[in-house]
Amino acid sequence: MKTQQATPILRYNRLSERDEAPETATGVTRRTSRLNEAVTWGILSICLAGWAVVGLFLWIPRVLRAVLAFSVALVYSTLTETTAEPAGRSLRSAANFYRRGFVSAVESIRPPGPEEAEAQEDAPGATGSVRSAPIIRETAWAMFVWYVAVWSTGLLQGTPVDPAAVPWSDLWSGAGDAVASIPNLFRNLFRG
Repeated sequence: MKTQQATPILRYNRLSERDEAPETATGVTRRTSRLNEAVTWGILSICLAGWAVVGLFLWIPRVLRAVLAFSVALVYSTLTETTAEPAGRSLRSAANFYRRGFVSAVESIRPPGPEEAEAQEDAPGATGSVRSAPIIRETAWAMFVWYVAVWSTGLLQGTPVDPAAVPWSDLWSGAGDAVASIPNLFRNLFRG
């Protein structure tokens, strides 16, 4: 009595054997499509590695700004008994920024479904124009934060503006006198 195996035996053909059927257009198309997919995913992996660096460079200062803005908005909303919901949305957006870059890159190379293709064709301005103001603002903010961070650690020796070399006492000597005279100004206003 023979027992059956639980798993079937797999048989492999040698790689050097060619199919006896001539290549058809669909076979060539499938191979070209697979090659195209491999090249696309290879290029995407390079782009994702670039985003891992650039996105992190932009994300950390953005989260820092969102946390500071949320903290100020929270104090303000508590004192004025209003909502801090816009600052909360900004904080959520900043927290998702880095992950959203990866998701956007992967989703951008997948072919759209039939209903997505129709929606893209019908959408006004579907060409995807790039607005430069947010890009410049985010890049400038990130450069400022990283400049201050590197300068404060002492790793950066040569700076375009060395705050320690500026004679602050000469610049602000009159500011102290002006602030000190404010109480006298209010006394004079309310006396007369």
